[in-house]
Amino acid sequence: MKSSLKKIKDCKVKLQVEVEAELVENRYQGVLKEFQKAAQIPGFREGKAPLEMVEKRYVREAEEELLKAIVPEAYHQSVATQKVTPVALPKISDIQFGRGKKLTFSAEFEQAPEFSLKNYKGIKIKKVPVDIQHDEVEKGLVSLLESKAELVPIIESRAIQKGDFIVTDVELWQGGKYVPSRKSVLLYVEPNKADDFFDKVMGAQKDEVREISVDLSEEEKQQGLVGRKPLYKLWVREIKEKKVPSLDDAFAQAFGKETVDELRGAVRKDIAGYRQGESYEKMKGELFEKLLGMVSFPIPESLVERQKERLIEQARRHFEKMGVPHEKFEAEKPKLEEEAQSKARDQVKIYFILQKVAEIEKIEVDETVVERRLYALAEESKRTVEEARQVFEEDLRESMREAKTVEFLLANAKLEEEKK
Repeated sequence: MKSSLKKIKDCKVKLQVEVEAELVENRYQGVLKEFQKAAQIPGFREGKAPLEMVEKRYVREAEEELLKAIVPEAYHQSVATQKVTPVALPKISDIQFGRGKKLTFSAEFEQAPEFSLKNYKGIKIKKVPVDIQHDEVEKGLVSLLESKAELVPIIESRAIQKGDFIVTDVELWQGGKYVPSRKSVLLYVEPNKADDFFDKVMGAQKDEVREISVDLSEEEKQQGLVGRKPLYKLWVREIKEKKVPSLDDAFAQAFGKETVDELRGAVRKDIAGYRQGESYEKMKGELFEKLLGMVSFPIPESLVERQKERLIEQARRHFEKMGVPHEKFEAEKPKLEEEAQSKARDQVKIYFILQKVAEIEKIEVDETVVERRLYALAEESKRTVEEARQVFEEDLRESMREAKTVEFLLANAKLEEEKK
């Protein structure tokens, strides 16, 4: 088998493959014998027809089967011989084949870029110090207290105050009369300068009715409301106040800690973990930015396009999750595509840079960790381990190797404390 490689442009190459006539004929005879086993030709029992008659009857099908088998095999062998790494499926063309003749074809594909990389150790990176202030921990404790707060009905008779929660039935003035709007609406009474709605609720008692005039918005006009100052009628059904639990050992035990001091330590640890994650992501972003500026090389456009489509799909799902109408997404799509194109190019380039570093430094993943994660993925996805291996292993190994390479680069960077 012979092959030659020709560069077309950037990462695109053309592979010319030639398979010897003798090898082609031997494989063709093998295919014919397989056809012979199941051939149904009048006058002969199944599998007993002469090979010459089988060939005459099934020549086209036999040639198709031969090409299906021998072309991919010859392609992969030639790729290995030429020591190239395709990053996309090849485009096979110019297949020339005939009995007693050699088989030739060409395959166009994009290969991994070839480039050299130096000075990737000792990159200057700013490190944000992870120091936790006392007031941050206290704010964290307040958040925990708030998460366990309850709304308690006020038993004694008193007027609505700032900071209360009220349960109301609401009717709306529309078309010259009040019409039901919503029942048992929970409202937080917090007067503000921008809206005097709650100012007009202040002082009301339980079971009292208040009519409140407010300025008509454009949206309300479009809904069919009339007049410049429509009225809302509110029935105050209940007044509630928020009761925050005490910060004591009993409260700490609800979070699996024996004392308030233990809980405070856990909050500090959680904040520190979050900050470390933030610091790591910021350093990684700066590292990637500097790596991108260190080397220039062409990248496979097919990978860029694939990554671009992936980013756009992620944006579409995000819009959908946020409840944004599909029309809004379509209107934003040109801008999203432009941003995705630029981002995809950087991501593909970083992928190859990290691959190069891993190759030079011989960075490999821990097989024990790979197996442990595959078992976890199998359990999570309700698959067998072998099914999980087929579905997840390649991507898992790649992401683990990439993460390990980033850790290597940061460990060998010159970290400079960033002043706050």
